[in-house]
Amino acid sequence: MDDLIKVEVKKDHLDKVSRAPVLSAVSELVWNAFDADAELVQITIERNDFGLQAIHIKDDGHGIVHKDSKKLFSSLGGSWKGRKGISPKGRFLHGKEGQGRFKAFAIGRFVEWKTCFFEGDEALEYSIKGKADNKGVFYPSDPKVSNVLESGTVVSIYEPHKEYTSINTTRLLEYLSAVFAIYLSQYKNVKLYVDGERVDPESQVKHKTILPLESVVYDETEYHYELQIIEWKCSTSNEMQLCNENGFPILPYDKSIRGTGDFSYTAYLKSGHISKLSSLGILGLGDLEPSLSKPIESTVSLIKNHFILRRIELSANKIKKWKDEDVYPYPDNISGPIEEAERQVFDILAINISEQIAEFDKADIKLKRFQFRLLKQVVGSNLDDLHIILTEVLNLSKGKQSELAELLKDASLSAIISAAKVVSDRLKFISGLEEILFHPDKKKVLKERSQLHKILAENTWVFGDEFSLTVNDQSLSEVLRIHLQKKGIDIHLDKPVKRIDGSVGIVDLMLTRSIGKNHSDEREHLIVELKAPKVNIGEDEISQIKSYAFATIADERFKRLKTKWNFWVISNDLKPFAEMELKQDKSGRGVIYDTENLTIFVKTWGELIQECKHRLGFVRAQLDINIDSSDGLKYLQESYSEYTKDVILEEEYEELEV
Repeated sequence: MDDLIKVEVKKDHLDKVSRAPVLSAVSELVWNAFDADAELVQITIERNDFGLQAIHIKDDGHGIVHKDSKKLFSSLGGSWKGRKGISPKGRFLHGKEGQGRFKAFAIGRFVEWKTCFFEGDEALEYSIKGKADNKGVFYPSDPKVSNVLESGTVVSIYEPHKEYTSINTTRLLEYLSAVFAIYLSQYKNVKLYVDGERVDPESQVKHKTILPLESVVYDETEYHYELQIIEWKCSTSNEMQLCNENGFPILPYDKSIRGTGDFSYTAYLKSGHISKLSSLGILGLGDLEPSLSKPIESTVSLIKNHFILRRIELSANKIKKWKDEDVYPYPDNISGPIEEAERQVFDILAINISEQIAEFDKADIKLKRFQFRLLKQVVGSNLDDLHIILTEVLNLSKGKQSELAELLKDASLSAIISAAKVVSDRLKFISGLEEILFHPDKKKVLKERSQLHKILAENTWVFGDEFSLTVNDQSLSEVLRIHLQKKGIDIHLDKPVKRIDGSVGIVDLMLTRSIGKNHSDEREHLIVELKAPKVNIGEDEISQIKSYAFATIADERFKRLKTKWNFWVISNDLKPFAEMELKQDKSGRGVIYDTENLTIFVKTWGELIQECKHRLGFVRAQLDINIDSSDGLKYLQESYSEYTKDVILEEEYEELEV
């Protein structure tokens, strides 16, 4: 085997380069194939009963010449593409920084390039392997004579980081249609497939518009600008692409354009000026680059105005027809800006409904009038929620409709929704909690008191549905006060409850429950000591939880009270000391101390999360809820944003919206 290929940059830079949304990472690998003059690129998604297993991207390009592999894989920047700009077959080259190959590590842990190239008339093949754990090193094999007489490369990505819901045939077809629309229209002989289905942007195009913009003078050269807007039949992540003069995307504009969300589109801003800025390495500044700020500002305004006109164009004829039929629920005279905005929303919804339901326009006038009145009533609600509700109800079979009607006789719809939402939210919470506790980067920055404790304090059901929060981050003196208060005993606490060593203790969470219907004077307490994921439980942590427990039990004010105390210490993992302590526990529940009124547990987050999943498993299966780590992170960010700073990054949250 040849010497290892070592990348000549620092690890933090490699980590940054290899970070990308999963769909974007796939598109970068496709670009690499096209840059290799491939005429046929095939993406295959490999799944089994356990979920996503691998992604393969096969092309018939010129392959990676073995003698060039070390140079190509060992450095970033200065790519051969940047110098040439045009492929041997005369095609536009997308990649210029040699970063595309690292995007594969954004998808999975292990990547293998199997490539075949020609050296004279002889076909040779070899492989290059890399791991996300060590992105700076690649392992090439020695070349050997190939039985395959065609050049090309297969990139295989194994051990995906998570079960990506966006990696499916339909979503990839839609996304790649938008990304490669210009390229595939320019080079008609080039074909791209996903699981055997061809990416055909033209079949997805609903409407095209080309709009001119003012020229820009840069470095004494005048550059013309042109904007092309393509509306898609499929749902896409609306964006604006900064393109060269031929319309090939170089860099996406990183800000969303408000007021255009009711359309599915991609806007391509074309100019040689953009190519120039890219070659100078300053295109990434976006509108912070003075010469680019005005074109971007003009483009954003032009896009907004364009879709205002499109709304008018699409709605005018149909609305006139509805008015003539006397089914349109709004008067001709507008009472004010609020009614105008509401009516615009109504028009958009009504137009979309009429397009999606083929028989809508042929419906009875009375039925249509009733439907429009109903739509007017709900138009002020959340439109995304409305879409989901209407879709689900309309798609119910007759049998399921009957079941829903029967169920509504026994329970209100609001109660059913509330119960299902509790389960869904809890599943999202557990998924998100699991991600921040075990993700190698996130667990390093997760703070014990200011983040983990705060989140858990609002989700004490994790420890058992029977517990309710009574104390959060208070001294053991406060633990005692709360306890006596529960017993109806009014005692002035004139001295703190101290540990055996005399120091005042702090508990993280205290949760309490009553035991037995016929024993109202009995009470059980659970006291939880939470540790940050990076802190493994060892001798110090066990000594700490025991000191809390013994101080509580030893206090004379607890004597003769019918109380059971449970003390838990929780973290990601155990040190050898803790593992030895647990060897005496024959129950397998993590008990390190057990008496009549006191039990001390050592718990791992993995055990606790598994218990939660088990409790929720049956209901999850019945509701057919499909939730992954991205859903969980999104839920944590939206629900506890004040506690997730530096754990869930802003750009990561934006990725979750893709």
